Amino acid sequence: MADTNAPHYCPRDGSLLIPPEASNRSASARHGMHHCDTCAGMLLNAEAAQSTFCANKLEEMHNGFITEGTPVDIDCPFCDAQMRVRNFSFQRIDGSLTDPIEIDGCPNCTSFWLDAGELHRLSPPENGGRTARVEANTLAVVLEILFQLPIVLL
Repeated sequence: MADTNAPHYCPRDGSLLIPPEASNRSASARHGMHHCDTCAGMLLNAEAAQSTFCANKLEEMHNGFITEGTPVDIDCPFCDAQMRVRNFSFQRIDGSLTDPIEIDGCPNCTSFWLDAGELHRLSPPENGGRTARVEANTLAVVLEILFQLPIVLL
């Protein structure tokens, strides 16, 4: 079991990740989202999530990484296992699928890394030079909305 209270570091640039409780967005705490102030990437973990709904969604996503996915050259910030990458879509109310997004997931624990660019494909930024922290908070809202939709493993 990963220590959700220990400091965690960005798997892309090594920066200290901002924990959910230090974010000014309630979605971060509900969904256990850590974010990188440097690259605007987000780390999600079911054990860190305060929302049972979100923890269950992350557990559902995790099942797709236990035996499948392509290994990537990043280590899980929670348990140091080698992460895997898979494509996911979300099913809209009309039955159509969102554009696929690439998510790095840990086959050992319920952690996921989303590069800022992954969510930009679903919600392009128009941040006018905003900081990575503001962008991460904005992307947290996008993810919160997406979690209300069924997840489709590709």
